[in-house]
Amino acid sequence: MAFTILSATAQELSWQGVGPVTLGMTVTEAERALNAKLGPMEPPYTSECYVVSRADGKDEALSYVIVDGRIAVISLFLDDGRRPDPKIVDANGIGVGSTETDIERAYGATERTFAPYESEETAEEMADRLKHGVTETPPPPNHWVIAKNQDATRAIIFETRDRKVIYWRTGLLPAVMSWEDCI
Repeated sequence: MAFTILSATAQELSWQGVGPVTLGMTVTEAERALNAKLGPMEPPYTSECYVVSRADGKDEALSYVIVDGRIAVISLFLDDGRRPDPKIVDANGIGVGSTETDIERAYGATERTFAPYESEETAEEMADRLKHGVTETPPPPNHWVIAKNQDATRAIIFETRDRKVIYWRTGLLPAVMSWEDCI
């Protein structure tokens, strides 16, 4: 089992939120809990739904989805291909680098599905790829391993590649299930 021990500087991921920020907090409450301002809302977002990070640049891989003035989703993701900070883990030590088996042991019943933008290569797609001289096999698709809380109002989604966690998000249902936040 690849569980990680929480260090004194680690933040804990849960169905409630991450570190001092809990789902359902207002922006003001979250800023107070973080002792830091969140970045401003920028286009194309609206005040009904927008995505921000800390204005001071700390915890750069964490983003907060604000819906109707409250935190609905917290994500750990870097869109430039760098690996996110693995120090943010759940109480079982599950985080970036953990395996799908670790998740299943920690959460029991989970749902594994293709990430919304992924699918298996079909025979037709493979034939078309080969017809155009592309012989390199595409990388395996990413999957979502979804762990819902007992009353199914919240979920933690672990995104995996080759059955290892590369990103995660925690949030209120149904908002957390949208991979294109606020669109």
